[in-house]
Amino acid sequence: MRHARRADAVALGLVVAAALVGLAFWKDLPARLAIHWGGSGPDTVVAKPLALLGIPAFGAATVAFVRLAPDSLTNTPGGETVTVLFLGVVFAWVHGVVVVWNLGYRFDVTLAVLPVLIAGGALVVYASAWNPMG
Repeated sequence: MRHARRADAVALGLVVAAALVGLAFWKDLPARLAIHWGGSGPDTVVAKPLALLGIPAFGAATVAFVRLAPDSLTNTPGGETVTVLFLGVVFAWVHGVVVVWNLGYRFDVTLAVLPVLIAGGALVVYASAWNPMG
């Protein structure tokens, strides 16, 4: 149980830290922020408060859902604790990508998503080793 609480604190701490970074740049960010990209660039923009508070709030809610929902409603590869840590890292990373992009730094968003895909793949490998089928 202690490890679970520590993992929750780390995951939520990452999400809160990402939110604080976004809020620290409030004055430098435009009124509407890109939060989703398609093949030709940003395709979804939302009001600054929604982006800077909504993404971290959704991350915290997702962590809480994984911990509090009945096992029949969740599928947590590798166990809840590893999944909670994964979610904290991913939501903090995504929020960072949103903030940096909207500060005017342009980069290939596909490459920015690559670490999430690698981490997700590592989670699947870990889950397979942790709970092999057959």
